[in-house]
Amino acid sequence: MALTQQQVENIQIDYGIVFVNYGEEDQKQLGPTRGGGEFTVTKNIRDIEFDGRKGKTKGLQVIDEIDAQLKVTHLDASLETLQLAMPYAKYDETGKKITCGNDSVGIIPEEAYLKNVTMFAKVVGGGYKKITLYNAMSEADFTLTAAPKAEGEMPLEVYAHWDAYDDTAPLYEIEDIEAIEDPPTVP
Repeated sequence: MALTQQQVENIQIDYGIVFVNYGEEDQKQLGPTRGGGEFTVTKNIRDIEFDGRKGKTKGLQVIDEIDAQLKVTHLDASLETLQLAMPYAKYDETGKKITCGNDSVGIIPEEAYLKNVTMFAKVVGGGYKKITLYNAMSEADFTLTAAPKAEGEMPLEVYAHWDAYDDTAPLYEIEDIEAIEDPPTVP
């Protein structure tokens, strides 16, 4: 059985290019990265059980939860980038330091959530799959390893979060686009 031209053009190739707050005035490309990016969607499906049930039954399943995550390993050890992996810590741009103290414990403030994290994955046809996670924030433990004759790799695991005040807002989007657009200019 032969492939179609469309199937060939949609083969994803090469690494992912990751942006923080893509399309916003504070857009920033995350990099350099190593090993590309990995986008994962998980869900919790609950089967409605009833007497006489023989197994999974069409029409009697409920999706209770959906989560989306993007994993990327970055090499940029700037404080600005490290702070993305530790949204609970305080980043002092003028003092050039990140501090984790007593005020880091408790409710996570709204400003810790990024507007979005977006990954572009190139396809054979020349365009990209644009994958956007909304209300994104890292929830993984932070690790920075300094090793001889190696670069420090820092994993960044960013989760999309539902908007508690807008139940119509998307958790994530996947789009086909022709090109990665330049950031908007600030007047």
